[in-house]
Amino acid sequence: MMFKKALKAGFYELQSIKEDYLIAKARKANPYTLMRYLTAQLTLLNPIIPHFAQYCWNKYIYPVLSKSQNFDSITESLTKMPWPTVSAPTDKVAAGRLAYLKKSKGEIREGLDKAKKGGKKPKKGAEAAPAKVIEKCYIFVAKEWPEFKKQCLTILQGFEFNAENKI
Repeated sequence: MMFKKALKAGFYELQSIKEDYLIAKARKANPYTLMRYLTAQLTLLNPIIPHFAQYCWNKYIYPVLSKSQNFDSITESLTKMPWPTVSAPTDKVAAGRLAYLKKSKGEIREGLDKAKKGGKKPKKGAEAAPAKVIEKCYIFVAKEWPEFKKQCLTILQGFEFNAENKI
């Protein structure tokens, strides 16, 4: 069936979203949000690995949620939990920014690995360059477009720049 897609959506993609959330919140996450994440993940994984999901639910999640006043539909059996729903529409701007940051993070890691190795591959028979120690990485962020880029974009797109057109 679609075991691979279900596992990917129910586990790996949710794990990635959680990790991005924890990085964005600098490890000061909202407990309600984390419990909602765990509830959604266990509910999605329950059809695939029911015994493990129910064990985690009974041992770790249900005892906490049963005492909470913030969660409405909590049942002792995970199979009777409602399927997770989206609480708000997707913010396309925020999603685009997150995708850009993920891409940049990957490019920075690749550049770091390349810089540590010395850049070029050694010739046949030659020894590889010793690994460099790199301790810092500087990232520069502009608050608005440079003037020459504003002029280029104005010419190419007929785009008007004002105070709202900041990066």
